[in-house]
Amino acid sequence: MSDTTTETLVQRTQRRLNIFFPEEIFTAAMIEEALEDGDIFYKPTDMLPYLQTILMDEKILEVELDGLTRVYFSRLYDDLPSLPEEDDSGATAPPPDYSPGDYLKQMSHLILLPLEPGIGNLFIRHSQRVLIRFFTTTYAVELGTVFQDLADVRGLPVLRLTYPAIGRLVRGAREFRAKVPETMKLIVLVMGKRKHGTVRTRVVDMSASGMAFSIAKEQQELFRIDETRTIEFVHDDMMLVRLNAKVRHISKVRGKKGTEFICGIQFDLATRAIAAKIESIVAMVQRAHLKELSDLSAESGMKFII
Repeated sequence: MSDTTTETLVQRTQRRLNIFFPEEIFTAAMIEEALEDGDIFYKPTDMLPYLQTILMDEKILEVELDGLTRVYFSRLYDDLPSLPEEDDSGATAPPPDYSPGDYLKQMSHLILLPLEPGIGNLFIRHSQRVLIRFFTTTYAVELGTVFQDLADVRGLPVLRLTYPAIGRLVRGAREFRAKVPETMKLIVLVMGKRKHGTVRTRVVDMSASGMAFSIAKEQQELFRIDETRTIEFVHDDMMLVRLNAKVRHISKVRGKKGTEFICGIQFDLATRAIAAKIESIVAMVQRAHLKELSDLSAESGMKFII
């Protein structure tokens, strides 16, 4: 790579970084090193594996608008082609040939489910820039994009954004939370309070210090921020560990099956034995998740970022 080419590339990358990360300073030397290391990327083909991972693994995305501190949540969605309509004779043409995630290969746009909290769907329409973020085992991935328009996919209202113009990796952004495959059937029992019964539900994701579990809409009132609850992990009808945890948040996010409600808690690791047991459960979850991604990669031919 000649000096002239390098200078042009660095300047172009710096311009994009300044648009999506205006509060930060990027020197030419920093950018050149990050480009060489792959910590900053601008080619559409380099972003494709990250986007395919987000879509196929149904990752929850953090969405920031115009650099404001409030974070919204969403998921990437498939841009499914419209189903054929019946002709005058009542016959219907076969559905279009389409595999999951095919639209991402066009590298032209993104489809997001509506943001939660819902007020974000108003703000994004007037935003100048959008940052979407998700987390891998070792770093956060941030992608800069722009809102285009409201759209619908087979009758479902969605948000259409441009294909990302810039991406970067942020190491040590937060502790990684391993997604729990639904097939794993890892259950948590949350002991009741205030004369309410025990809640039995599935674990969504977890780390060595906390986790999130699914709740029904009407169960939101059963939990209060900062209160302590006793929980038990159950797998294959066996109780793995019992411990206390503090409620940190109650959130909702859009999914393929509609709005999901999630409760996040922080573990009280009172003894080394409890901490070790939680770590073993996290390791078990990670193995199950990696196998799920490996099988999905083999089936789809996509390369996923873990």
